Amino acid sequence: MFGSNTFFHNKKGRKNENAVSNLHIEEIIKKLAQYNIIDTFLSKEEIQQWIAELNALEIKNILGLNIDPANIKFDAALLINRDLLNTTDYNQRIEALVSIENADGWYHLFENLLAPEFLHSDKFYPDIETMKRAESAQMPLWIIGDPNFINSPYHDEDFQLLVTSKDTSGKDCDFLVWDAIATVARNPDSIRSPYHKQDLQTIIKYSAPSLQGSHSYPKSRINNLAIHPISLKDKYHLENMEILANHIEIGNFLFAVMTNAEVIERKDYRNIIREMMENKNNISYVFLVCYYAVGEKNAVDAQNMCLHNYFYEITNHYNIDELIQKVDEKMNVVEGECKEIVSNTLEDNNSIKQKKMFLKKQKKKHIN
Repeated sequence: MFGSNTFFHNKKGRKNENAVSNLHIEEIIKKLAQYNIIDTFLSKEEIQQWIAELNALEIKNILGLNIDPANIKFDAALLINRDLLNTTDYNQRIEALVSIENADGWYHLFENLLAPEFLHSDKFYPDIETMKRAESAQMPLWIIGDPNFINSPYHDEDFQLLVTSKDTSGKDCDFLVWDAIATVARNPDSIRSPYHKQDLQTIIKYSAPSLQGSHSYPKSRINNLAIHPISLKDKYHLENMEILANHIEIGNFLFAVMTNAEVIERKDYRNIIREMMENKNNISYVFLVCYYAVGEKNAVDAQNMCLHNYFYEITNHYNIDELIQKVDEKMNVVEGECKEIVSNTLEDNNSIKQKKMFLKKQKKKHIN
């Protein structure tokens, strides 16, 4: 039941332009019954009040509705959406909605097609035709009514990318690619940045292995970097997109550094990124460098706690402040000068038991 649904609420300040005759009332009720809309009202009084507030155009459109009810797969209550009812090409728009056949499981998203800014834009019919070419209308429907996407200068080309792109990795994860494109296409920070078009091409180039779902955590992949406001102000943004795509095994730690406003202003910023890349097979050490760069809380947040707790492992065997001091020496080393560093101390091993024994032995050698 739709007692509080916006489909049945009169807009503030609406005036009844035409008194509804008794004949019209009966015809309108029959039309509502024909399309199974009657039961969406809570009471007879609510129906009467709603009909009494209809204007002349709305009455004309309701009475002129001639779509086969069997063809309507979306919620029929959308047929009496007030913004839709006040269009002069009402039946043509309903026909356009009915023509969408690739939305199985996603018809509840049709309300986005009736977002006023989209409904009254020149994108309505072209976008529906474009959307019908997609394998699934889910992602197009998700963003189609978003004002940022509607008004984006990249709207048309981004929508084409969304409906035609596939996962090129062979992992059959098209959904991740569509999710990433849709997210970037509607993001105002990306749209305003100089990197929008290139970021989308990078996403398509590296495809599913470099991406993660919109609500995944910790953030670690290029689709999240492409919409991060701090990264989008970084002159190394495009370079970082490539680095992140090619170092997914340490992506969560790289992401934490690349999106930290204080770190990207530091003189050792690129040294930090380089050190992490060069030691990507020694993830305990990568964590330590991340810790050095962004601090304990951010570094611990960046690690995937479900898989491995690098912070606990290191602090269980070492004075982490002393290790951080050595990392600082390495990050700020004078060119050509050699500094002893702790990366070998934190060598990864397949066996946890072997790792602990190794760390204990190296502790005396490198730290004490």
